[in-house]
Amino acid sequence: MDMTQIRPTWLTALLPLLAVYQYGDREIVRAELFRMALSADAAAKTADALHRIANMLDGDGHAIDMHRDELRAIARAALSEFDRVPPRAPLVAFHEAVHNTRERTA
Repeated sequence: MDMTQIRPTWLTALLPLLAVYQYGDREIVRAELFRMALSADAAAKTADALHRIANMLDGDGHAIDMHRDELRAIARAALSEFDRVPPRAPLVAFHEAVHNTRERTA
């Protein structure tokens, strides 16, 4: 398995991040939490846009039949929110920080 393609979720990253924050390099944790917060904000805005697409109504309250190009434009605008999210920290550095933290607490 290619470990560099694993994306930790908030739930799986929280305890290791807290351990590294308490005993290790706080800058790594701050950077990752900031990146994850931007990602969560972008996901929320994207979800709002997708709900807008799914629930579009015309002036009479009927479901709207939109052209494919219009739908693509809305989806692209929503997905562009993810362009603000910086790339994640190298997973190797994060694992090294967790490992060093465990050595200090042992």
